[in-house]
Amino acid sequence: MRFLRHVAFVALTLTMAPMVSAAMLSGQFKGRYGGLEIYDAQSKLSFRVNTPRLSERLPPCATYLVPHMVIALGTGVLKENELPFAFDASKYTDSQDWPASWRREQTFDSALKDSVRWYAQELAVKMGSARITQNLKRLKYGNADITGGLDKFWMSSSLLVTSFEQIDFMKALRDGKLGFNPRINKLVQDAMVVEKTVDYTIYGKYGSCPMPNGTYLGWLVGYVESAGKVWYYALNLDGKSVADFSGVRLDIVKGSMIELGFLPAPPAPLVPDPLAMPATSTAAAVAPVSAGAQ
Repeated sequence: MRFLRHVAFVALTLTMAPMVSAAMLSGQFKGRYGGLEIYDAQSKLSFRVNTPRLSERLPPCATYLVPHMVIALGTGVLKENELPFAFDASKYTDSQDWPASWRREQTFDSALKDSVRWYAQELAVKMGSARITQNLKRLKYGNADITGGLDKFWMSSSLLVTSFEQIDFMKALRDGKLGFNPRINKLVQDAMVVEKTVDYTIYGKYGSCPMPNGTYLGWLVGYVESAGKVWYYALNLDGKSVADFSGVRLDIVKGSMIELGFLPAPPAPLVPDPLAMPATSTAAAVAPVSAGAQ
């Protein structure tokens, strides 16, 4: 695993940024290689880890399913009340190795939440290359190149996007500036909720895919809303396998948001009051431990 090589902390306005060091945010990565941008829509400040990485165009993996669903719904190819797509195992010879969440009928929101590739592939065929390309160019989503094939152009193939472009798309989605009916934006955003508490709501889309060099790329992109404020984020990580980052992406985003003061820190664990604890006999304190206990 490569360690973080380039770390930058950048303020995009002349306003003095909060005194948060780049090392503080990069510490959330715990030695993993990747990049992170958090954009504060209130102050117009961006907080960045590894700016060169953020500028690099990478496969969007399943994060692409957000614009994919928006285009399908917005152009009317997919209807809001569309019947679920039936799953036909006979069409996919490797389906026995898929997650259980894929091996069933799918609606657009279940397919988006679970990154169901076969649903996205069938929807791509319904939309067609011309419609997808035209809309990706209009939305300025990455290089808008889908020549890698309707079944995989977003998975380590021809479609490439930077972290900055990911955030620009999320801003346009939330602000209703994609040129589609606002109802479409709302439907897709509702399917993007990954965590909701009384204090905040995190909207996001995960994605991962294998890279030509044998490593894996993992994404988490979206935004956070709290008390009328919004922050956008784009995180990507390298790993030897999906397991290297599957359980840490949300922790890195939340930890960074807490470091910046945008989210409340979790409450400290309760510490028992030793004066309130019942007395323990000396015999119990030195009771022998069986040989099998470690």
